[in-house]
Amino acid sequence: MKKNEVMLLVILLSFFNNGLSQLVTPDEKVTGLILFADSIKTEEDFYINRITRGISPRNQNNTELSLQYYNLAICYSAKSQIDSACYFLRQVLDHSSEYNNLVYTDTDFESLRRAPCWNTIAQKIDSAFLAHFPDITHEKLAMELYHIYLMDQHARGFGLKKIDKSIVNIDYDNLNHVQDIIMRHGWPTYSMVGETAAEGAFLVIQHSEVEVQQIYFMQLFNAAQNNEAKKEWVALLLDRISIQKKGFQYFGTQVYQIKDSITGSLGKYNYFPIHDESIVDSLRMAFDMVPLNEYYSLFGIDYKPARK
Repeated sequence: MKKNEVMLLVILLSFFNNGLSQLVTPDEKVTGLILFADSIKTEEDFYINRITRGISPRNQNNTELSLQYYNLAICYSAKSQIDSACYFLRQVLDHSSEYNNLVYTDTDFESLRRAPCWNTIAQKIDSAFLAHFPDITHEKLAMELYHIYLMDQHARGFGLKKIDKSIVNIDYDNLNHVQDIIMRHGWPTYSMVGETAAEGAFLVIQHSEVEVQQIYFMQLFNAAQNNEAKKEWVALLLDRISIQKKGFQYFGTQVYQIKDSITGSLGKYNYFPIHDESIVDSLRMAFDMVPLNEYYSLFGIDYKPARK
């Protein structure tokens, strides 16, 4: 058995013999300006004319063109011109898949979801998702978890403009759904549902209470051992459990923002205590993760690796 595997086994045994911050990752957002329906108010026609004049398919790539169409869809949705809004959303989906998740979660399209044309749009997005995972064995389950993934990320700022339900209620609903899925099918693996849908299950468990995290940890671990889940997910979940139960982490995945004592606003990032900094990068490498200084640079943390 390799040294890193021995180390992990020791860590796992320490949890289950002893009874055992939300990770904030920088979002990868679509570049460009996405309009807010509330911000354009009664000036939809002004924006429509301005955007339309700027559209030149010959001189734009599909992503840029989709951005223009996306904003036109928002304008027409704000004007309650449903057919036009749906038309431009279909143009978005035909030109680029980069906006699929945004279309599904953008609250500026709430009124469209009650229109017959929305079914075509939803089917396009779902079909594009399934096309990425042609060999999965549980398509219906994959779609359920894909939608859960979108709701989880939407509630945490992915394309967020407004949301009717609190994040607590969303997490509660998602957890009930995922627990039911795991009870019926076991842990959703890559082979069953594909990576994105599998990540939906992982995110819901990661965002749950520590007692729930502990229940499903070994199922996730076993899936990762069989290359049916990301090893990084195991590290993320183990660190969350460890911080709650022991006050430190093993892989350095968990960070938090420091609150300004005067203004009360959140400022610089820092990381929770690490159990053994001399081996942390070796552990991270074994779990297919970048070195800690590279990871922490995403949060503006100037990390100096500890010497062995």
